[in-house]
Amino acid sequence: MNRIGRIVIGIACILAGSAHFVCAQKNIPDSLRCEVAFLSAEAMKGRKAGSSEEKRAAKYIYDYLQSLGMVMLSPEDGDDFGMADPVVGDTLYSRNIVGFIPGYDPVLKGEFILLGTQLDGPGFEAVKVNGQTKERVFPGAYSNASGNAVLMQVAKLVAENKFMFRRSVIFGFFGAGNYSQAGSWYFLNRSFADVDKIKFMVDVNSVGKDSGPNTFQAFIGLPNRHILKDIFTVAERPFSLDVKIAEREPIPSDYRSFHSFDIPFTLFTTGPNSLDGTIHDTPEKIDYLQLAQIVEFVYTYAVTLASADSLAEKEEETSESSKSRVYSQLEVDKRATFLKGDERTFLKDWVYHYIKYPDSAISARIEGTEIAEFVVDAKGKVTDIKITTSLSEDIDREVIKVLKASPKWKPAQVNGKNVPVQISVAIEFMLTNRSKFGINK
Repeated sequence: MNRIGRIVIGIACILAGSAHFVCAQKNIPDSLRCEVAFLSAEAMKGRKAGSSEEKRAAKYIYDYLQSLGMVMLSPEDGDDFGMADPVVGDTLYSRNIVGFIPGYDPVLKGEFILLGTQLDGPGFEAVKVNGQTKERVFPGAYSNASGNAVLMQVAKLVAENKFMFRRSVIFGFFGAGNYSQAGSWYFLNRSFADVDKIKFMVDVNSVGKDSGPNTFQAFIGLPNRHILKDIFTVAERPFSLDVKIAEREPIPSDYRSFHSFDIPFTLFTTGPNSLDGTIHDTPEKIDYLQLAQIVEFVYTYAVTLASADSLAEKEEETSESSKSRVYSQLEVDKRATFLKGDERTFLKDWVYHYIKYPDSAISARIEGTEIAEFVVDAKGKVTDIKITTSLSEDIDREVIKVLKASPKWKPAQVNGKNVPVQISVAIEFMLTNRSKFGINK
């Protein structure tokens, strides 16, 4: 589909108001295509957390879930929450959309399987073009309109076949995922009263990559033989997708919040994508046949979890791994800080000050957003650096070199004690002066 076609579909869906009814009349691959086109249309401005476009996406999903006969746990405009915007300092208001389908078993319907995904996208930025300020939109088709579309179709299948679900199934579309998974943190810590009844979390984020390594992967954290057995049982079904078990976290996602509550989880993804956070992350770059196969896989996995006599408990960690627990910035009493500032200060005063644009990347005209993760340990040292979204090997090496040379941070604290914390940063490499900070060339 060309750019004009995407815009026409997006405008038509927005003007229709109840656009999901248009998508619902199609088969699964075409419904997925329609939903991704709506959510990543140019008019949606990348569904930036806290924006009116994120609110519009939330209403679109709310209407869809309600049309399935789902019991809605959030208001029509979403369960909203405020947080400090790390960029401008003002309060940013994001929202979650949550609904559930009751199970049929008199006893097990009091337990919940939660299927979740990140609602917001990469958003947009203001750029100067010939002296005029214009918006540069990052559509976010892969990150994460794809996950939203998959979960919407899974919700439809669950609603149509609810007689197969002994346990109740919750669907959560969590806002502000690009702000350290703030929406899922709010859901668990402030909004949902029966967290102890959530027995398993299935996370779907960034799926359907149509270029490069296109591996459908499952990440479960620490090895758990019960979870692995369920995943491979689904994978062994005729015509099912092959699935790879990821040893390390492929991408940061909302499962982290559930993991902090010791809730077993599985993250499904096709991994990092060089198009993430760029203007090129558009609907035609999605593999819709694979997306339809992922819908079937996740739905079958949900049936398996919801119908089992007992679910996998969190397996005991070794004493070594227990001692080395790494927190997120949202879990701690005092966040790790750099020069009395946050991650943005670290980018502005350290990363963008010292990082160099590799000659090979300039020659190949490679640009985009590189995402790196690292741990600030209990002594404030930057350790365990990982590149989660790579632009090129030379850029990877340059980013790792600069992060590794970082001065010490002030460590995060829990109950007055220093603790290690995991941090994710997005570093822009732009061949023009469109970057917020600019990298030396």
